[in-house]
Amino acid sequence: MEQKLLFFDIDGTLITEGTGKIPESTRKAIKMAREEGHLLFINTGRTRTSLPEKITSLGFDGYVCGCGTNIFLGNKELLSVKLSNEFCTQIAETVRKYKVPVFYEASDAIYFDHQVPDEEGWIKRAQDAFELQGRDIEEVIQGSEKVFDKLLVILKPERKNQELKEYLSRYFLCIDRGYNMYEVVQRDYSKATGIRFLCQHLRKGIEDCYVFGDSENDRSMLEAVPNSIAMGNSQESIKECCSYVTKYIEEDGIYEAMKHFGLIKE
Repeated sequence: MEQKLLFFDIDGTLITEGTGKIPESTRKAIKMAREEGHLLFINTGRTRTSLPEKITSLGFDGYVCGCGTNIFLGNKELLSVKLSNEFCTQIAETVRKYKVPVFYEASDAIYFDHQVPDEEGWIKRAQDAFELQGRDIEEVIQGSEKVFDKLLVILKPERKNQELKEYLSRYFLCIDRGYNMYEVVQRDYSKATGIRFLCQHLRKGIEDCYVFGDSENDRSMLEAVPNSIAMGNSQESIKECCSYVTKYIEEDGIYEAMKHFGLIKE
């Protein structure tokens, strides 16, 4: 088989939700695919700083981070789309008024707003999930150079929160991740634009790509690529938009899908 480009979501695709484990069959499939000469990429909503070592140690050829806003090939940064400090300050100060759980993701840090009461332990859960302590958003507000690329916010179905969502939607795309959580990303960028960028850079066609995902923030790339694989543990709406549904992560879903498409040989 000619060289293909393979793109993987992280949570719910490469690592299990909650326990955060990578099945041995997934490690094996990644190694085999690279030995076949394919190029493998992480394609994630996470920014570069919050990629766990257990992922980066697998030897991926590059990373599409922050929903297409920060792209790496090897150690070379090919694209970095930054918001201005003035705009980030405006967003952070507005969100603060609504006193909702939020954290801000930058390429080199994540920021929490410690002026918002953390009554439900949101900060601790986010720190555990991202394996980062995090910094204070005041560093962005009071500074002149620091910025963030995107944010994650909890918006319970209340009138005031709908008002905040409408405000954020003027500037960003708000992706419903379930459980009242919204991933707020730069409007003109997505996991799909990241793939198209790398295709152009590597002179590959979209038909040379294979994408693996499980949730709504994967939808753009799953709909953009003909060879789209939904994990067995995916949301039903995601399964419906994919060309193939593999097994659950824990049931060797990545390995099974690669074998199905002839990307690896036993």
